[in-house]
Amino acid sequence: MDSTLIKTKLYELFRNEAGIVIYESSKDVEFTSELVDLLHIGRVIHTEYPDINAEIADKPSGQTVKLDRGEINEDDCVVQRILLPMGTVQIITLFPVKGYTWTPEERGFVSDFITIIITFKSRIKMKEYIDYALFHDRNFGFFNSFFLSRTLSMIARLERLTEYNVIFFNLTNLSGINQILGRKNADEIIKRFIVAASEHLRQPECICMMGGDNFTAIVRHENLDHVLSVLKGIDVDSGGKYTELIRMSAYCGVYRCTGSEPDISVCIDSAQLSMHIAKKNHVSVQLYDETMVDLVKNTKKIESGFSSVLIKEEFCAFYQPKVNLTNYKLIGAEALCRWVKGKKILTPDKFIPVLETSNRICTLDFYMLEHVCADIAGWIAAGKSPIRVSSNFSRKHLANRAFVQEVVNIVDSYKVPHSLIVIEVTETTSEADMKRLAEVVSEFKSSGFEVSVDDFGMGYSSMSMIKDILFSELKIDKSFLNNKDIGSRDMIMMKHIISMAEELGMSTIAEGVETVDQVSLLRKYGCFRGQGFFFDKPLSKEDFERVLDNPDYSLKGLPFPE
Repeated sequence: MDSTLIKTKLYELFRNEAGIVIYESSKDVEFTSELVDLLHIGRVIHTEYPDINAEIADKPSGQTVKLDRGEINEDDCVVQRILLPMGTVQIITLFPVKGYTWTPEERGFVSDFITIIITFKSRIKMKEYIDYALFHDRNFGFFNSFFLSRTLSMIARLERLTEYNVIFFNLTNLSGINQILGRKNADEIIKRFIVAASEHLRQPECICMMGGDNFTAIVRHENLDHVLSVLKGIDVDSGGKYTELIRMSAYCGVYRCTGSEPDISVCIDSAQLSMHIAKKNHVSVQLYDETMVDLVKNTKKIESGFSSVLIKEEFCAFYQPKVNLTNYKLIGAEALCRWVKGKKILTPDKFIPVLETSNRICTLDFYMLEHVCADIAGWIAAGKSPIRVSSNFSRKHLANRAFVQEVVNIVDSYKVPHSLIVIEVTETTSEADMKRLAEVVSEFKSSGFEVSVDDFGMGYSSMSMIKDILFSELKIDKSFLNNKDIGSRDMIMMKHIISMAEELGMSTIAEGVETVDQVSLLRKYGCFRGQGFFFDKPLSKEDFERVLDNPDYSLKGLPFPE
């Protein structure tokens, strides 16, 4: 055996392996093949154990023959063990060809050969492991937002963006499916849905999970129709646990890349904006067009100018009266945010959806509570009869463990009785949010606050909510009153909601009351409180103070039900 030649080849193999960034390369095979011949290696067996305990118990997760040149000398072998950083154990066993026995020097060369191969291959494997962890969602295994950015950047560098579309989509009714099937089964259905949407995609096309129920896809023009046809809605096999198929669909925003974008984030942001418009308008797909540019600019303007607007106190509390439907007397009010810019008043739909995409909405909620408390304190000081005022809070507050205490601190700082503040929250369908909401409602009630649930009856979890969470008040969604057919399902549902709430010890109030016929219907079904344009629109502080001075709407000529 030529020791000098082997040492040279081992050195060349070392240099070669140090530069390899993938498992296969022509040089890798070339150098390995020469050394296999020079060292008379007859067979290489690779055994892998998931951990040290499995190694001790001799229960490998896999064993493969990497090289087999026929008959071997089974009485001679070299064994190398390596513990990888992720905890797995690899054992490499080499045998010489039949009729050959390694000398001590040769055994050293064989050991060096194994060390070089395993060291660099394990580092490559570790790199792949890190890459997977970096670019994949941990729970589902889907590509993540980092992978999306890397892929879009690569396509942009190759100047191929014009061949692609970016789809931002939001799964519909995911929380309801979670409740029906359980989280584990629902996750499997999501995987099947994404696999169906990915059926015709080829690299670098991909679908990436953005968090929660949001995904983004990079799709070539020729595959766009197929992906959208799936995302618009398909029946997905529930996996045999349930006999029925589960309908899965998504709200989709589509941006056709132009190649002239200053940054790839424009592609994602534009698709996301289109999705929000699709969701708002309850359409399956919304294509991006230039008319949305103003919306993007407005969104960024609201986000960047939010702090300045707070400092200038341009956000103002307007109050919509709540009225007793039996005698038309004022019994309370809901505080609603309006953005007053000079003589222009912007309604919440112009800015709240933007703020709800971040924790800015929580800042605004606390800001509004402060102004409500300041107004109530002022009315008490002026000798006016105080009334309960509802203040709205986003579901995002549920993530704040100090939420209740922060509300208490604000109210107490203005010396306002807790009984005058009603905490108004919207429905939630998330199991985790529902559990947290139950805790929050209990804390608020223990602190002397009433808690009202807004838009009740529109979510998938309504019945579960009032079964598990004892709210003080249910606010019946105005959509129930929009149906003029008294025999409709909406009317039947509203009737039973009112009856059920009463039996559970909760009061009800209807929003969106606009006609005397609606007042009559609500009274007939046992709901004796309401708010809406029939009585008053949301009023500025000054206008509402005049209502406080004259709280009887029966004196304003409003008709009573016959």
